[in-house]
Amino acid sequence: MKLGIVGAGFAGEIIAYTAAMKGLCQEIYFVDINEKKAISQAMDINDARFYYPNDVKSYSCDYEGLYECDIIVLTSGGIPETSDRLDELKTNKKVVSQYTKRIVDSGFKGIFIVVSNPCDIMAYLVKKVSGFESSRVIGAGTALDSSRANSLLSKITGISAKSINAIVMGEHGESQFIPWSQVKIAGLSFYDYKNKYKDQFINFKEDDFEDQVRKRGWEIYLGKSSTQYGIANTINAIISAIVHDENKVINVSAMLNGQYGLDDLYISTPCLINKNGIEKIFELPLEACELKKLNKAAELIKSYNKALV
Repeated sequence: MKLGIVGAGFAGEIIAYTAAMKGLCQEIYFVDINEKKAISQAMDINDARFYYPNDVKSYSCDYEGLYECDIIVLTSGGIPETSDRLDELKTNKKVVSQYTKRIVDSGFKGIFIVVSNPCDIMAYLVKKVSGFESSRVIGAGTALDSSRANSLLSKITGISAKSINAIVMGEHGESQFIPWSQVKIAGLSFYDYKNKYKDQFINFKEDDFEDQVRKRGWEIYLGKSSTQYGIANTINAIISAIVHDENKVINVSAMLNGQYGLDDLYISTPCLINKNGIEKIFELPLEACELKKLNKAAELIKSYNKALV
């Protein structure tokens, strides 16, 4: 598999390295507005070839050089000034639009995974500019936020994050929310588990917990000027689902077509991922209050989609 990485910065480099360490690809191609950085990242990845589980070759190239890639991950973007990812739209939309066109015009026929923020709006932009089927444009969405929620609930309960199924829905941003009616811990619904083990949830407030999940990326950024490992493993879970045709359900940003009464926007909900990209979009039986939050997020996303015109 040939993997393309647009943006050789903190996120792009670790996504590439993780893919190499997991043996998910045979070739990696870096593109960056800073050509020297892309060259250096490719050299650094190559220097570890002896130690990867499979041999991986890495190159730097221009956008047109990505045409043979099977998957391209878009991570480009400027340094955020606030915790609101929507603030990155102004600087990112023109750049993403321009290079998406160049990549598609060069003959790229694979799958885009969009990490660049604001993720839901950028995925919509890539879909529109590329003309691709929506199944072949995947937004990273709230997949990482969902993992963060599981990790934080694991800390509260003492149960492995792998035995907790908490999802974050809506926008990958300030309007995201957790549909608590859908959360399961050790096979129990969240509310059944909470009632059974009340001592673990003393002073627990759902809104405060959601805000903690929402702000976690910004908190990490303030401490180390980037987020890397969470997003790298999130994206590689998506890559693995495609490469190995796993039919794995991941909470990504997808183009809705009537689900939840919404259409013509990218927003996060559980999706089945396989070799075709997004094979199926699942519509959860949300409570009325949860559906209201989803609609609020959708209205916000659509208002920013209009700014792309």
